[in-house]
Amino acid sequence: MSNHGIIDSEVGLVGATVLIVGNVIGVSAFVLPGPLAGDAGPGILLALGLAMIPLGFGILMSLQLGSAIPVAGGSYVYASRLVGPFWGFLLPWITIPGVWAGMLFIGLGFAEYASFVADNVSGIPAIPELALIYGLLIPFIALNVLGITVVAVVQFLMVSLIVVGMLAFIVPGAFMINVDNYTPLFPYGGGEVIVAVVSLYFPLRGFRLVVELGEEMKNPAKNIPRVLALSAVVSLSLLVGLVAVLVGTTNHELLGGMDAAVAQISLENFPAALTALVLVAAAMGALTSINMTYTAYSRLLMRAGRDDIIPGAIARIHDRYDSPYVAVLLLGVPPLLVAPVSPGTVTLSVALSLTILFGLAVSGIALWNLPKTFPDRYEYSLYKLPPWLLKVTAVGAVTSAAFLWVLVSTQLPAMVAVLVGWMALGYAFYRARLWYFGERGIDLETRMQRLHENEQLEPEG
Repeated sequence: MSNHGIIDSEVGLVGATVLIVGNVIGVSAFVLPGPLAGDAGPGILLALGLAMIPLGFGILMSLQLGSAIPVAGGSYVYASRLVGPFWGFLLPWITIPGVWAGMLFIGLGFAEYASFVADNVSGIPAIPELALIYGLLIPFIALNVLGITVVAVVQFLMVSLIVVGMLAFIVPGAFMINVDNYTPLFPYGGGEVIVAVVSLYFPLRGFRLVVELGEEMKNPAKNIPRVLALSAVVSLSLLVGLVAVLVGTTNHELLGGMDAAVAQISLENFPAALTALVLVAAAMGALTSINMTYTAYSRLLMRAGRDDIIPGAIARIHDRYDSPYVAVLLLGVPPLLVAPVSPGTVTLSVALSLTILFGLAVSGIALWNLPKTFPDRYEYSLYKLPPWLLKVTAVGAVTSAAFLWVLVSTQLPAMVAVLVGWMALGYAFYRARLWYFGERGIDLETRMQRLHENEQLEPEG
């Protein structure tokens, strides 16, 4: 079968592209702009632009690292082999609560739009929020246990509906924009814009998840850059268009008090048929977000489990479906338990974004070290960044991630303190794992600095 197919034991160019697109323009594109515009005003547009700065560095890093060392769970491999074993451990350690926050965010966003339908369409009964969250999350845990091929096919169908629904809002809305709604740019000062930048990085982080697929992608060295380029064109055009239309058609003060703001604005201004498409797109966005998050991050945990720095049982592969089912369950079940006491959507999106920004900084250091640690891998990469651009990208990634962490600490110090405390707890766990295996004559740190046999093959060129 062609490398462009989506049905095979590996995922091809089209399949990987729709996985990424569906993750970037998932439910967050429909849930976040309303409350963020209410808090930050029209400055949300600037925030979206600023969020693309670390995104750009992340894409360039994924381009270089992904083509040099294309493996499943790539970010863990890059951190442990190119930065240091402890930093490799921290990636899955901090990812776990970050993904839990992301799953709750997606579930709450889906419930918000489902409640909007129940409130505005006669004959549809209201369903308790908790039941909606469970009804969304549980089936996709099962779907990801079935393996990546099934995931990619389902994602293809859902992303098609998302694109149609977003265009149903953007195209007619573009003719209704009132430019007065874009001023003043900062009605409440710059603090809320900072939070918006980090919160909006939540959907944009989806591009970097392509490196977690690695070896499950057909011809990864060639297809990773192609997937990044195609998904960026589609996703960013739709996301910028939606935010610009939403803010341009409605005063930001009104947006802040709306649930399901995109659907509400559509219902008030467009024919019912177009609003139906928007609602379908929002629902599909929740599904695609969950799909890709389980798929990508379960691979990161699986790869760390192979090194035993986290329990090796997490790396188990299903005998029939070839999926890391234990990792999927570890990411999927705890949010179901926490859902009854979950915080709000903006808080959850910032929590996940901070964990992703931490990974961005570590990957920046990994990129800097690539030419020195694995010179052949760098030299023979199919897509090779010039040394000057590699260094600029590495420094930019670390600097932008650190800058946003510092800024968020001034706005949400308790959240940053919790994450720092979680990492401190992780250090104790890490030392305990080293001691446990050291007593049995196994040096985990040495293991975490070597590529596995299947990863030592020369990249295709």
